[in-house]
Order: sequence, then structure tokens, then C-alpha cells
Amino acid sequence: GRLDNQGCLLEWKTSAGRYPVEPDGLLALDPQLICYSWITGISVVAQVVFVRKRLVEIQYLRTTINDEQRREFGQLVETTIMQIDAAQFLPHSGIRFPQNPCSSCPYIGLCLRRQELVEAALIRRPGAEQLDWLDELHY
Repeated sequence: GRLDNQGCLLEWKTSAGRYPVEPDGLLALDPQLICYSWITGISVVAQVVFVRKRLVEIQYLRTTINDEQRREFGQLVETTIMQIDAAQFLPHSGIRFPQNPCSSCPYIGLCLRRQELVEAALIRRPGAEQLDWLDELHY
């Protein structure tokens, strides 16, 4: 499709609430958009979200899925096929709205590869490198 006169892969959604737009890059973690990009090879993806409120609101969200994300998704597909063949069904999370564990996760900076978010959320406490006390534990 086209959004703002730019060709892209469009996903049409309805929602009871607005999709989060912060931190920047969050939409690129959406596994459904990554899947669509992997299947089509189209890197520019967008969501048109119809927010069901008293006054209808429409969100236009755009992001880019990079080659590495598509490669990783291809590996996930291969692994999933092997797990299905082996009858292994493991739980996993995603960022599907409104159940969006990523928006409150302290590790979001790692997934987005944004060092400033990592440094803001993950704090190394003094003494954390001293792990010799673990040797004293008795099981």
C-alpha cells in the first residue's frame, strides 16, 4: 500500500486504546510486522490503527524492519518448525497491544540497541562484580 505517498506494507488494526509511540523504535519490535516484512521482503512497514473511543481516532505508525531482523525471524521460523516436529511448545512473549510487556521492561534498551535506555534503566550496583559469596552457598 501507500502511506503519505510512500510505498510500504500496511497493516490495518482496531484497538480500544492508542498504541504506544515511545520509546522510538518500539514498533519495529512487533513480531507480526517483522513476520510480514520477512514474508514480503518489504522493509518499510506501517500500521493504520483505528482507535475505538467516543471520538474515533486514527493513528498512522511507520517503522523500518532491517535485514538483520528478517534474518533472525527466518531463523526463528526454522527453529519453530523443528520444535513443532519435536512436539516442543515453549511460551514466549511479544509486544502485541494491549498486553505489551516490552513497554515496561527494564531491558527494552537492549532489544532496541539504544545505549542511553540501557544506561538509564540498568544500573550496576557497587560490588556486583564480587560473586565469591556464591561459593559459600550450600544446596
